[in-house]
Amino acid sequence: MTKIDYYSCEPFRAWNRLEPRPRKSEFDKVLEAGVHDALWMMTRQWQFGELQGEDTGSAIFAKIRMQTTAITRLKKGAGEVQNYSDTMPLEKGIESMGFQPDHKTRLEAAFMFLQLLDMTAKKLSVAGFVRSDYKSKLRALFPLTEPAKIDAADQPDIILSKAELLSHEAVVEVAATSARKYFDGFILFQNLVANQSGTIDKIVLTAPNHKAFVTSVSQQFIYWFNKNYGDKIGATNQSWIPQQLEYQFACSVPEKDQTNTVLSADEYYTGTLDWYAFDVNKNGTVNGLSGIATPAEMNNIKENLVTVIPTQARFAGAPNSRWWQFENGDIDLGNINAETTDIAKLIFTEYALLYNTDWFVVPYTVPVGTLSTIKGIVVKDVFGEQSFVQSAVQGETDDWSGWGMFNLSAKRPDGVRNLPVDTRLLIPPATVKTMESEPIEEVHFVRDEISNNVWAIEAKLADGLGGSIDGYNIARSFEELLELYDDAEVNDPEAQEAVFKYVLSNTVPENWIPFLPVHVKNNSRAIQLQRASMPRLFKKKFSPIRPRTQFLRQNLDASNVQIKPYYINEEEVPRAGIRLKSGFQRTRWYNGAVVDWYGYRKTVGRGEGSSGLAYDLVEPVVKA
Repeated sequence: MTKIDYYSCEPFRAWNRLEPRPRKSEFDKVLEAGVHDALWMMTRQWQFGELQGEDTGSAIFAKIRMQTTAITRLKKGAGEVQNYSDTMPLEKGIESMGFQPDHKTRLEAAFMFLQLLDMTAKKLSVAGFVRSDYKSKLRALFPLTEPAKIDAADQPDIILSKAELLSHEAVVEVAATSARKYFDGFILFQNLVANQSGTIDKIVLTAPNHKAFVTSVSQQFIYWFNKNYGDKIGATNQSWIPQQLEYQFACSVPEKDQTNTVLSADEYYTGTLDWYAFDVNKNGTVNGLSGIATPAEMNNIKENLVTVIPTQARFAGAPNSRWWQFENGDIDLGNINAETTDIAKLIFTEYALLYNTDWFVVPYTVPVGTLSTIKGIVVKDVFGEQSFVQSAVQGETDDWSGWGMFNLSAKRPDGVRNLPVDTRLLIPPATVKTMESEPIEEVHFVRDEISNNVWAIEAKLADGLGGSIDGYNIARSFEELLELYDDAEVNDPEAQEAVFKYVLSNTVPENWIPFLPVHVKNNSRAIQLQRASMPRLFKKKFSPIRPRTQFLRQNLDASNVQIKPYYINEEEVPRAGIRLKSGFQRTRWYNGAVVDWYGYRKTVGRGEGSSGLAYDLVEPVVKA
């Protein structure tokens, strides 16, 4: 009803609602939601259109025919094709990088060998076993070298080599102490693998009954080392593409026509392997992956027909589909304030209030590592009618209205990507959650528009003790150590009396490695980034400053000699820059096995930077 407020001349509106008003202590009649006029209720149903027959019975059964095909082959980068096995997650096979044994690893292996000697001796009641005697013998056979000290008479290159290690103060302290008390467990492992019988003969003391005992310990030690480090130390990774700073691999699945569909991941670097990392290779031939599937591979194609009961799709706060059912009052969809530009909010509100009862959920378990497609769904309603549900048009064209979730984009070798997508569902054999260590190494790539190049800043370096150390601190310690042995003094009297001096160029910290833009070979327009080096002046002699992180030491040997140039694609370093991190990953696979590996990650940087590098400077002479 509407009344007029005579004071403000504004209409006063009021609404009445039909609701039960209990007058008694018992609520039985109230909860029945009874009405006195059934004809009025039928009239209201007629007004709402509920009496119109639409033949829309509720779904009670659904028959689904599903086809799945499993991954059978794997190709890492430019490596050889291998048969795929799901005994480990795909990330481990793709991301595992070689890990060099540091000082901590050598000490840990030595400690474990001594512990195995102790435990086995007690278990077998070995007579005459003395731990300290074996420890002394092992120290003599496989000694740990103490860091060599710098002699003023050393050649400049020798001083630089020694100073690089001595600048790690924590490692030097641990190495000096452990060299007097322990032995090199990694060298022991290498000797046992190369010549187990001969190495055991050297280890065994005078007691003849100790040989069987040491042999048993050696076999346990080799098993322990291989389990913890065997697939890390010395391993080579064929998936990491240094020029792209990304992983690259491909796999294949067999099809009904005995061909193979190739799924390629050319730009994987996030550490989260899912369906969106893959593309379907259309009309392309990948050596070893394309071609005819073998009869054994064809057995991986499965077709299942299941009958299930569909349930209505629900979400938190969804309106109830029944009239006389209490709803959750925490969410009021009718009170949503949406502007005309709030497209997402309007679409969600329309779905929630009008179409939420049109969707059903059918449970179906899809095996890991498979590409699945629904061949057809038949739905039976309460009236006994059966309806064949066809797939939506999404994915069949490249039109914007064909968008769909979980679609696999298609590509061709010629680079054309506006192709109809593959609507099948890919469940990669990947982990859901991993435990990740703190970065062992970290490099920041930043663009420097002033000097017109890219800098790779070694922010974190491996400290040799299983952790990392700040790259700036190491560079500063290294420079301070060199100053103690640099005798490049100016003895010119006129130069000492000068007020100003000319400087050809200033310098940057030694953990800043330059990458210069150069033309791609046989191309006058394309640009790539070539690793360069800043000069280091020590004892009146110039030497190149080389990187220390594993990321940047491509094509460098152990003596810092460059075998060939190292290039990075120019588009891999955007204006925001990038960050490269390395660290250990640990997870538990579906079969209960604990899996760990050492891999790389790439994330977005923080923007451009400036090194402060300048040339042709005039500076005042600072006199002591």
